[in-house]
Amino acid sequence: MTDRLGGYWLGARLDGGGQVVVREAYDESGARHALGVPWLPDADARARLAASAEAAEHVRSLSVAKLTAVCLDGEPPYLVSEYIEGPTLRQVVERHGPYAGDDLYRLAAATATALAAVHEAGAVHGALTPEKVVLGAEGPRLVGLGLAGDGGGPPADVHAWGRLLVFAAYGPDAGRLDGGVRLDGGERFERPLRGLVAAALRPDPERRPSARQLLMSLLDVPQSQQGRLLPPEPIDDPPLGARAEAVYAGLSPAEQDLVPDVFLRLVGLDAEGADAVVSAGRDELVAGRGPDEVAAIDGVLAAYGEAGLIGEPPAITHGALLRAWPRLREWLDGERAGLAVHRELAEAARRWEAGGRRESQLFQGEPLDRALAWAAGARRRVTLSAGEQTFLDEGLANARRRARRRRTVMAGLLSAAMVAVLLALWQRGVADERLDETMARVAASRAEALRVADPVTARKLGLAAWSLAPIPESRRALAAHDPAVEVFADPHAGPRTLHAITADGATLAALDEATLRLYDLNAGGRLLATTGGPAQSVRAMAWSPDGRTLALVGVDRSYLYDLRTGILGRPFGRGLGAPGEQSAWFSPGGGLLFAAARQSGERWAWDLRAGRAAYVGEYAVIGPGDRVALVFDGKDSQIRRPGRASPAPWLDRMPWEYTTFAPDGVRVAIAEETGIQIYGLDGVPTHNSRYRPSPGHLRFSWDGRLLVSTDSDRVRVWRLDHGTRIADRQVPAAADRHAQAAISADGRWLRVLAGRGTVLTIDLAAPSAPARPESWVCERYGPLSAAEWRRHLPEVPYQETC
Repeated sequence: MTDRLGGYWLGARLDGGGQVVVREAYDESGARHALGVPWLPDADARARLAASAEAAEHVRSLSVAKLTAVCLDGEPPYLVSEYIEGPTLRQVVERHGPYAGDDLYRLAAATATALAAVHEAGAVHGALTPEKVVLGAEGPRLVGLGLAGDGGGPPADVHAWGRLLVFAAYGPDAGRLDGGVRLDGGERFERPLRGLVAAALRPDPERRPSARQLLMSLLDVPQSQQGRLLPPEPIDDPPLGARAEAVYAGLSPAEQDLVPDVFLRLVGLDAEGADAVVSAGRDELVAGRGPDEVAAIDGVLAAYGEAGLIGEPPAITHGALLRAWPRLREWLDGERAGLAVHRELAEAARRWEAGGRRESQLFQGEPLDRALAWAAGARRRVTLSAGEQTFLDEGLANARRRARRRRTVMAGLLSAAMVAVLLALWQRGVADERLDETMARVAASRAEALRVADPVTARKLGLAAWSLAPIPESRRALAAHDPAVEVFADPHAGPRTLHAITADGATLAALDEATLRLYDLNAGGRLLATTGGPAQSVRAMAWSPDGRTLALVGVDRSYLYDLRTGILGRPFGRGLGAPGEQSAWFSPGGGLLFAAARQSGERWAWDLRAGRAAYVGEYAVIGPGDRVALVFDGKDSQIRRPGRASPAPWLDRMPWEYTTFAPDGVRVAIAEETGIQIYGLDGVPTHNSRYRPSPGHLRFSWDGRLLVSTDSDRVRVWRLDHGTRIADRQVPAAADRHAQAAISADGRWLRVLAGRGTVLTIDLAAPSAPARPESWVCERYGPLSAAEWRRHLPEVPYQETC
């Protein structure tokens, strides 16, 4: 199997074998999944699995890992589900021994709950084994749904449940049960549970109880309801990116400096220009380097090799690391355009050294220009080895020698006066022009590299490129159309800083360690206030709809910060204990606070006015003024209003997390796999066509005329009255959360909170491109300051551009 399958990058194998290969996988945003590839020997097997997967997509239960994607048309076919962090039941029993007493009841109740939800959705698991139960941070979760066909139907699942409990009670060497009593003695089941397990193991499928009957019987036993069954030790199942970051943190500063160099030399581009893992011998990595750098590179290889992230010969073990590790993604984003240039340079330098440094193997002409331009300005993290630098230096010196020889030939043919004129022209014209063009390309390249995160500086660099040389590259950099017109970056942002932006885009909150900072974005990011945060770690933040209250969701409890008084309130309600991607949000009326952890499935709602939990165990999307709610529960979904509820079966299979109400409260936008559709509350589409593509989280403008969609690294805006997309822009990627969109009251300005506290301001009026972009940049932004020039163009003497 390759490093990728569909839109997923593959990591380690998770299962122990069999007819289904399950791999850890990461999507383009770096989110973690479990990807299963079933063995389908014929068309009948494919048809059975398709039916099973279709039914599995209807399952809605916090006790079951959600099936998120099904692709059975390609080769190989695969299914994708959410990844549950934690050990399997088999691992726990083998490491810590069998369960007993109340723990057995809790395990039985949790797995029966999951199985009942599966069967009531019309699905079956088909392969319930100790490997298919994961002890997560929120309790046991059933995984592997949809991968095994019908497997004998619900009775077979119930029988497997009985065998699962036998394994949990007796371990891998469990004997057989006869009527609930172990034949070799040593009974470990208490009487109520023993009877249920014996009934589940009846030979006649018709006489076995249903999963719902098992669950109802267990709920009558008090021991089944005494808390959740948690892993016996802290969960140690970090994603690839966290593992790589932990290794990085343990390196010395000298080794850390060379980590980008090592990893970027292990990434190439495939035939289609996409990222690909490549191998490189150790000799290639240390060629031309001094003893200290060689020792540092060996330290990097040893540390990442011990962690299983780099193999031998040196190669990235799992291609998924290219998306799972935010630091590596950032390095790649900055260097991707030059990877091919660097690989060409590195290989040429090695051939030149191995061939005795022959002049004929040096770069000349366009390859030399391309390598020099990349080395001078387009690279960010890759450092040239001494051998590569020598190769370039010799190539440049050779070009100069060839030029001098040409001048000597000219001198022999022309008069001394003419030679002097031509030499002066060549020196002042051709040489200067070529240098200016090279530096202009450097400036244009840096403008393009900065444009996503800093459009203002990118425009100034485009102007500098144009002033250096009016070549096509500098013209493109100067005149590039970009709806983003302003940018603010949190100057204190770090890898653990949390950010939240108000709905109108006026205020940015930033929490770094225990310090909370508030910025006025309408005043260019002026610092409004600095105060201390909660004593406990904060998982997520959210602003109330009126922008006056900031909610901080901690590990155990939550807090409210009052912007007007500057007071952090007393702890209340719950927190988010599970690690991973976490989020918090208010209901449109501000009366409810929601919080969720994506990987673990933990989710809660708190009624701030009543001071109690709300929508317990339910998936709810709240409408304007908190007067209406959609409650997602498969075919039993409802629309609830004060005092009444009406059925909404049309919400079956709709993604609640990608659903939002329009301001009028009578329409909802839902981002489905086939596109974004606007529905009335009767389930009838209000628009003739869908809006595509269909990424991430949605919000309407205040007047309902615009619809905004954000994912981890992109924002799109549609104008609903004529169905056109008026903005589509990449934004700095966030490692573990989607970008947040905020729209001004007049609908003119869109602010997008993206990765590392960067806020982009986008002009939605879609103004036409200026006729003279150089004058427009000078009038609106001014030129690069001397300090900015030194930071971005240190190789070029400063010059005025306006």
